[in-house]
Order: sequence, then C-alpha cells, then structure tokens
Amino acid sequence: MPVRSPSLPLSPALPMLFWLVLLATGAALLDLGVAVAWFGAQGVPAERVFQSIATWVMGRSAYFGGDATVVFGGLLYTAVLCGVMGLYRVLARRLPLLLARPITAGALYGALMYLLIFLVLVPHVSAANPAPHPLIWHALCVLAYALLVGIPAALLARLPAGGLPARA
Repeated sequence: MPVRSPSLPLSPALPMLFWLVLLATGAALLDLGVAVAWFGAQGVPAERVFQSIATWVMGRSAYFGGDATVVFGGLLYTAVLCGVMGLYRVLARRLPLLLARPITAGALYGALMYLLIFLVLVPHVSAANPAPHPLIWHALCVLAYALLVGIPAALLARLPAGGLPARA
C-alpha cells in the first residue's frame, strides 16, 4: 500500500501583496541591470550602483559600508518600486482610464515616475547629492521605467483584489 503524504491546504488565491512584491522585485532587478550595464561600461563597479541608492538615506557614508549598503540599496529600491506600483493600483481605482488603457497609461505613468523620483525627489529630498547625467541616460531610464515599471504596474492593477488563483 503506497504511503501518501498529508496535503497542506493551499490558499485559493495568491494575495495581491505577493504579486506586488514579485513584480517590484523583478522590475528593480531589471532596472538596476540597466544601470549596472551603463555605468559598468564607464568602469563603475556594480556595487556602486546599489550603494548610490543607499546614499538617498545614508548620504556619502553608504559608499564605505561594503556589502551591507549594497544589500540595503537593493532593498530600498525594491521598496520604492513597491510603492510606485501600489500607487498605480490606488490611482486606477479612482481613474478608470488607467485600467482601460493599461499599456499606454502604464508607460506614461512609468515615465512620469522616473522623472518625479530622479529629477525631483532624489535631488531635493534625499541625503544624496547626485551627479548630473547626460540626456541619453535620462532617455534610456524613462524608457526603462515605462517598460519595466509602468506597464507591469498597470497590468497588476487589473488583477482582482485577491490576486491570481493558485495552481493546484
């Protein structure tokens, strides 16, 4: 007689928070990959990209914090993108056009969020003193945010409140 292991009850749906964190983590990794490739081509080590995000909170001391500030920068950036993607969902509940046109609205939202975060908030609110970057860098980042942040945020906003059904 075969032995059966007991089954654990599965949630009928994976919660929205799961999908939000999953998409934000993926977007953060891909977007940071763009930054690592760009700055790596200029001889900047990958860890500096993550530490530069940590400077938003820690100031220049983040560059001397080693692996701890690399991890902190990655987690901070993921948290920021969780907020950006969650905000789209909140806004979409009040502005149905954001749900009706997810690709267009999401891309515009992503571009706007890049401009707001990196050209307004980081220079004026954070502990960082960011160096100026060429226009081509900002154009690349706007495109990355449109594709990697805004559109996934818009598609996430279209999911039902309980998220996607779990697979059996």
